[in-house]
Amino acid sequence: MIFRGIALASFLAIPALAQSAVDSADFSQGDSSWVINGSVGAEFGYHSVVTQKNESDEIFVNGKDSVSPGKKYRNYFQVPGIFGAWNVFLHMESPSGQKIDFTLDASSDKWRKFDPKFIQASYEDRFQKLVLGDMFVSGGELYLAGIDLLGASYDFNLNLKKDENPLLVLSAFGGENRAPKLQGDRDPDQYNKYIGLDEVEAQKMVLGGKLLWNVTKDFDATVGFIGSKDYLEDPFLRDGTTKNVNLSDPMYSSRTFFGDINGKVLGGRGAYNVQFGFGGADTVNVVAHRAVNSVFEEAGLDVSRFAQLRRLMNNSSVVNRMSREELELIFGDNMDMSVDDMRDELKRILKVAQDVLKKYRDEKNEDPSKWTAQNLALSGAYNWKNNVTMIDAYFRFVGRNYYSAGSPDLLQNSRQLGAKLDQQIKDFWKLNFGYELNIENASGHGDAYNVFGFAEGSKLGLLPGADDDWLEKHEQDAPRTLYIHDFDLKNTFKVCDSVEVMARYALNYRTRSTPQRLHGNYFASSGIYADSWFDIQKGKPTVDVKTEDGTIQLDSAHWAMYDELKDEEYLATEFEERLLKHTVEVVATFKFPKNVLKVGGVWTYRTDMSRFKQDDLLEDFDFSDETYGILGYYFHGGDYFDARYPISLTTTLETVRNTVALTPRFRLYNRNEMSEFEWSLLDNASIQLKPGFLDLMLHGNIRQIFMSRKESGKDVDEMEMDLDFSAGTKFQLTERFSTECTLGAFFNYRPDNKSEDYRDIYGSVSVNYDF
Repeated sequence: MIFRGIALASFLAIPALAQSAVDSADFSQGDSSWVINGSVGAEFGYHSVVTQKNESDEIFVNGKDSVSPGKKYRNYFQVPGIFGAWNVFLHMESPSGQKIDFTLDASSDKWRKFDPKFIQASYEDRFQKLVLGDMFVSGGELYLAGIDLLGASYDFNLNLKKDENPLLVLSAFGGENRAPKLQGDRDPDQYNKYIGLDEVEAQKMVLGGKLLWNVTKDFDATVGFIGSKDYLEDPFLRDGTTKNVNLSDPMYSSRTFFGDINGKVLGGRGAYNVQFGFGGADTVNVVAHRAVNSVFEEAGLDVSRFAQLRRLMNNSSVVNRMSREELELIFGDNMDMSVDDMRDELKRILKVAQDVLKKYRDEKNEDPSKWTAQNLALSGAYNWKNNVTMIDAYFRFVGRNYYSAGSPDLLQNSRQLGAKLDQQIKDFWKLNFGYELNIENASGHGDAYNVFGFAEGSKLGLLPGADDDWLEKHEQDAPRTLYIHDFDLKNTFKVCDSVEVMARYALNYRTRSTPQRLHGNYFASSGIYADSWFDIQKGKPTVDVKTEDGTIQLDSAHWAMYDELKDEEYLATEFEERLLKHTVEVVATFKFPKNVLKVGGVWTYRTDMSRFKQDDLLEDFDFSDETYGILGYYFHGGDYFDARYPISLTTTLETVRNTVALTPRFRLYNRNEMSEFEWSLLDNASIQLKPGFLDLMLHGNIRQIFMSRKESGKDVDEMEMDLDFSAGTKFQLTERFSTECTLGAFFNYRPDNKSEDYRDIYGSVSVNYDF
């Protein structure tokens, strides 16, 4: 609030800056009046939110929340009651080209009495630009992919010729990238939730600058610096807290030097970009956070999702609302678990990580000041095009220890190579082709840089394949290098003026070595002896094996072969994960008078081709995939076939525009008789009841999914449904003044998970005035 208050007050100083610029410049003596335009708006409404009751006989516990039988579940979903919102945009421009802009977007409800989401004031003329308040700062993907700041930025242009790009541009920016979250404060991102001791976040301040040199019209170069520092005990213009708290996000102090080169060749048909960065972060509590990473690694979670997992440590209740697709990004898509099982397992892992964070919180840190080639990042891209062809090629290298506060989500220790082709083969036929290789966790520890990424454990990694001795030595390391290949081929055919057909094939192939092993299981209760390989054979000796349910007879020879492996430490090792996904998509578009119909189909097949390179002990066994699952890995257990059929119709009449879309989806899994059926229906309509005065807007969206599976021999069926409806009217009372009224309802129907079941009925009135 203090930060944005300063930004709001600073707007009063900008006109003085503008007047100073006018006085110091040599402008013509014509009309000096400013043109002023903009808009102001306000909205007021009400949310009525109802949750379900705990109809069970047990106390429901979710984190620190507990709900007794007969009581309603806590509402975390939507702030109930009266709410308001305000927005202001003001633009002022002088005849000499000076510009002053002011933007305000704020809201209020019972949870956040006054929430200024965005406040910005700016001044711009030919030589400079000053921005105060909220802003989005961006540059190259490698060093400044884009961050939100609450602060200030200033650009100075050395503009020698008015009609050309400035020769030099000097830029500086700084401010707060993340506000602190303190114990006991209301969580700004979730209603009815307070920040706990394990959810405290430090304030992150970012400062940067760059110098752009437009050498020629076809070549420019940029050099710059960006740094950050986290403040916990004494943040800028904010309340702080003691350092004796558990931070799920490490406290960073980072520095990054960067460069960016752009150029054009071949008369402008070719363009290239080269970016480099050299930087790193000194992590205050590095020991604790390495311990947290090890928890995620041992659980086999995707290394590219570690940043997301740290955020979930702050707000584990979000896990209850994660979809299967979101969970599979973390666990991988070869999991046997149901959605609820994955949610429970993820919450368990997050709890373990929080406990580890507490345990190692006060451990002394290593000296992080030594920078090496692992603090380097480099990328390059080239584009060439003519009237019918466009070619893109690109690469990216990110060292294990590279970090930039401007690109905090850039995956460390990664490589990327890719190429794309867009080709107009005939007037009616366009082809698009693309291939991309992403390499995660490219280099191991020590000097194994694996620069090019193709050979895990080597220094250069130029030739595919790792050294056998290295593989044997590091066979149980986790995580290992992950290779993700993406191939995409699309053809678009214009059959005639009213018919177009698109056909696309995509392939995704993921491979890596993991410490996975198969271990013998000799307990009858595990179900190991239910495999048909142990069935008795006519005329051959049998053996009796006692179980909890009695005695079963097995083939004596086969049982003896398996029993001989009891003393083996493991049955198979050197696991190579190989997951392949095929996707075929066909969409036909038909254009009729005042109607556009799209009919399509998307078919995805995922298969598991994984193997154990050392499995000699199991050569004579013919176990089923389910039995291998008991030993440690269920081959093809995560295989599935998915089919989706999107259909949409858009109708455009003189006073009516309507779009209706229906999408049924089926998915069949290879194990536990698991299946899904989902359908969604969307309709958006805009009707001019009285053109130029009264419009009616209608929106409806229904999504329902049915899930079934076998658990312990029993059928388990689940269903969830979302309903979203709204109707609104817009009155254009004058050319500049309008008002809107909206009534709507959202139902989150979860009969199998009552704590996530709620309904929200709302209404609002808004006014807007343009000037």
